[in-house]
Amino acid sequence: MSTNEEHPMLFLESKTLNLAVHTAGRIRLLQELHTQNLVPLIRSQRLRCFEDVLLGIDRVNEMETALANSIESTTGEPYVRGDLFCFQDYILFLVFEDDDSVRAGIVYDARTPEPFRKLDAFCHDVRSVLLSQQQQIAMSFPEWETSGGAAMARGFRTFVERQDADSLFTSLRKETMSKRILAASKLEDESARVFLRTARNAHQEGYAAKLLTGHTESADVPIQRLEDAGLVEREVQISCRKTGHALFRLPNPHALAVVTVSDATCSECGAPVADENVEEVIAPTQLASSLLEDGSWLVSRIHFLLREMGVPEREIALGPADGNGYGQLMANICGESFLIVTRDGDLTPALARWAIDMEIDTEASHLMIVATGRIHKEAGVLLQNHSRRRVSGGQDFEMIIADDVATAGRELEQALERVSQRVVAEQMCVLDNTLGFSVSRLVLTKFQLMRTEAPKEAEVVFEPEFVAEAPLSLAAAHEA
Repeated sequence: MSTNEEHPMLFLESKTLNLAVHTAGRIRLLQELHTQNLVPLIRSQRLRCFEDVLLGIDRVNEMETALANSIESTTGEPYVRGDLFCFQDYILFLVFEDDDSVRAGIVYDARTPEPFRKLDAFCHDVRSVLLSQQQQIAMSFPEWETSGGAAMARGFRTFVERQDADSLFTSLRKETMSKRILAASKLEDESARVFLRTARNAHQEGYAAKLLTGHTESADVPIQRLEDAGLVEREVQISCRKTGHALFRLPNPHALAVVTVSDATCSECGAPVADENVEEVIAPTQLASSLLEDGSWLVSRIHFLLREMGVPEREIALGPADGNGYGQLMANICGESFLIVTRDGDLTPALARWAIDMEIDTEASHLMIVATGRIHKEAGVLLQNHSRRRVSGGQDFEMIIADDVATAGRELEQALERVSQRVVAEQMCVLDNTLGFSVSRLVLTKFQLMRTEAPKEAEVVFEPEFVAEAPLSLAAAHEA
């Protein structure tokens, strides 16, 4: 069983209504919600218990009122602290706070459709019932406000505010393009990245990148898979027989016919173009160049993984590329900020210092560094010392280092799950004594059982069917 099935990642959103509701009003509210097909779990269990004791339903309400008065007069504790409303793929909850307010929320997972609309509808129903009970003018009645626990983390908000709005929107739009997502997934293979860089350098230097069957030490990757992902394209190239320098790159053989019948001559040796070398070559596409630049493919993959885990698009922000090969993005999970720094290369002391500065600047609670190369010893010491200082200073801090996307995905998923489950426990623990056991554990187990029973959904990106073929390797031709 996968980690995701054992410990499903949950999300929680809540709102607060600054209104004092006494015990009788709380009971009437739950009664009215019950008539609207919003069944309060805790109260329903209590009523069934009363019914069993009284051997009937005739005087159940009288017993509830008597017990409520007795409990509050003897213990000083409220009889109704809140309640749960359970549905197939989400749970609504109400909590009556001691500071004269009502908190309403929803717990859901990545597959729950329209959770915010469901919460808004629930809040509307609760407010309408309370408004009718207190007989106040609607204009003077308090409105729901976003709870502090669900608010955007300050560091995440600062990170977003520093980005140019148009640039931020363009980056997010770019990272959600299905073609870019598929192409970035192919670049997890290091040999594919080496191959594409070699091909790009060969083209920049003006030499033919020839297709050869077999294997070389520089690269060993199926070209067809890269072509299907839009990372390479085939061209017809004419190059000088003497120097090997590329003269023309043509999209297809038809364009070649137009050139060869002309009287054009080679700019290198003066021979007719028709007498020069004609080769089928591969060229990295603009998409490949864009993904390889500054290791942006790594940012694209992390962004995709976050979305696949169910993190809303509005809770993810991408930082600009500074030309230093470092990538940066942040995620806001239940009010806690995650700073993710990436580099397609070694984790150097310079990268470690940059990541530490970014973490201090954004006040992130979680720092993840994804570097595909080796970890330099000095970099490791710098990061360990920084983490130790944060923790010894009494701050909640977590640091994760990963050397590939797969490891980053596993570690990130586990970290997000820990945060979400801790937030659920903090928000709902006030109901534990009322129910007699951990409400958060009850909620978690419900979603866990749902996950094990439900069929696995289709992946967002479908890879084309791969037909085995002899791998093709690349070499730059230098012919005298």
